[in-house]
Amino acid sequence: MSSRGTADPVHHHRLQRESRRGSRRGGRPDRPVVPDLLRAAWGATCLLAPDAVQRAMSGHDPDVRGRRVLRVLGARHLVQAAGGRVLPPRLAVGGGAAVDGIHSATALALGLLDVRRRRAALVDAVVAGAWCAWGAARYRRAFSG
Repeated sequence: MSSRGTADPVHHHRLQRESRRGSRRGGRPDRPVVPDLLRAAWGATCLLAPDAVQRAMSGHDPDVRGRRVLRVLGARHLVQAAGGRVLPPRLAVGGGAAVDGIHSATALALGLLDVRRRRAALVDAVVAGAWCAWGAARYRRAFSG
């Protein structure tokens, strides 16, 4: 009945099932750990070793701008991975998919505009797009009626 699906029996059943599963683990719903661990590992790598990442993705020697961008993106991935563990699931999954979609679009734009960074930007756009698609599919499965 409402846009939140409170009167929807399928949605209500899914929330009850999630609540029952979560009650075995301290009242929290089950959350996949591997995606957050992968995201945290990638974020830590970008933050701590931006030169190696830049060299591997672009094929060019690292520069100051690329190093700064990779550190910011690394921090963003760490925050998003932590958010995946502590935020309400609807916000963590939906918000994460939205952030990944925006990231993919901006990386694609950079790849089209900056020849020197094209390879790295396009690889980044594809990876962020894959994270976005996975998050959107997960959101639809978990929260759509």
